Amino acid sequence: MFATRFTKLALAAILTISTSTTTTNALLTNPIRTVISRDIKTPDPVPQAGIDEAVSLMSTGRMYRYNVKDAESSTVSKCEVEIAKYTGHKYCVALNSCGSAIMLMMKCAGLQPGDEVLSNAFTFGAVPSAIEHAGGKVC
Repeated sequence: MFATRFTKLALAAILTISTSTTTTNALLTNPIRTVISRDIKTPDPVPQAGIDEAVSLMSTGRMYRYNVKDAESSTVSKCEVEIAKYTGHKYCVALNSCGSAIMLMMKCAGLQPGDEVLSNAFTFGAVPSAIEHAGGKVC
C-alpha cells in the first residue's frame, strides 16, 4: 500500500517539474501542458502601468481576497481567472508561498498522515516544513 502511494506522489512531483510533452497524462486532471519556451532567468521589465496599479492596490490595503465585498471581485480572484485563461487551465489558486504550494500539491496527490516523503537533505526549510504540514514524514 505504501509503495503505491509513494509512486503516485513521486509521479505527481515529476509531472509537476517536467517540461516533457511525452509523459503520461494519467495523473493529470487537465491534459493541457504548460511549457515555458524562453529563458526564465532573464527578468521582464515591469511596465509603469503595472507599478502604478500595484501601488494603488497597496494603498487601499485590499491585497487579499478576504477583505473585500465579495471574493469574486478581489484582485487575487481576478488574477487567478486571468492566469487560468492564459495557461489554458480550468482553475488557478494563488498561494502565499512555494511552501504552501508544495503542501497543497502533496495533499492533492493523496499524501496520507504518516506517509514517508523523500527529500533532499540540503534544501530550503520550507520543503520539510510543507511535508510535515501536509501530514507526511520526511525521510
